Amino acid sequence: MDTRLAAGFIFLILFQGCSTLSIRMATPMVQSQYASINEETDPLLAEQAIPASLKMLEGMLRDDPENESLLQNLSEGFCGYAFSFVEDTDPQRASKLYLRGRGYADRLLSIHGAPQKFISLNPDEFKNTLKTLNEDHLHGLYWMGQCWAGWLMLNLDDLQAFIAIPKVEAILQKTLELDESFHYAGPHLLSGAFYGGRSKMLGGDPDKARNHFDKCLELTQQKFLMAKVIYARTYAVQMQDRNLFQKLLKDVLDAPADILPGQQLANAVAKQKARKLLESVDDLF
Repeated sequence: MDTRLAAGFIFLILFQGCSTLSIRMATPMVQSQYASINEETDPLLAEQAIPASLKMLEGMLRDDPENESLLQNLSEGFCGYAFSFVEDTDPQRASKLYLRGRGYADRLLSIHGAPQKFISLNPDEFKNTLKTLNEDHLHGLYWMGQCWAGWLMLNLDDLQAFIAIPKVEAILQKTLELDESFHYAGPHLLSGAFYGGRSKMLGGDPDKARNHFDKCLELTQQKFLMAKVIYARTYAVQMQDRNLFQKLLKDVLDAPADILPGQQLANAVAKQKARKLLESVDDLF
């Protein structure tokens, strides 16, 4: 989203007094701007625009704290921004952004009847509550799982990360049960990264990882390019399969830029990450 457009939209909201009604009326415009960011083909432009967009959404949420669309966009937005533009250069900052997104996902779940601060429930309460959740909770569960897993993979040396592993795994299993094809087979992609990004000693499972990645590629007809990037940097690296690593990443670079309409930004970022990974191949293998 153009930063000038974002500033003008913020002014419009402030001028209208930030009433809940005005925010609800503006929601369709927000969704259009959100779609525009996902369709952006210039990652640098998107990287510069997204923070202003997220702050705009946070400002709107203050005056409409139970706005489901805002909470969904914020949980997805912080997660996507952290993964796409921050974690490779500033893992500590990315960790904070992931937790911020997880907090919005937690609030989104509570709107649909889940206990407040669901993430803080003790293991038995968490497991029992998870059994009661349904399709209405899918968005919140998925983005909670993605944000939490993103944080976990950056903090494997933190005791809290090991404590969180069973909860994250349970969320991933629940999203698979609810809709394995959600958000470009995201539940399979997350599960592949979850099991493929850790050694067996740390709880990784390469067979499960490979099966989930292959299913993700099947369901998306190999058009969601980030799946191949994550497949390469987790499973292929853990298994020290250099040929698979290079094949997956070269497939990403050879794919047409418009292979998946509506996800041009994700695929453009995937190409950037693929180039950087290929440059590091001798350090990884």
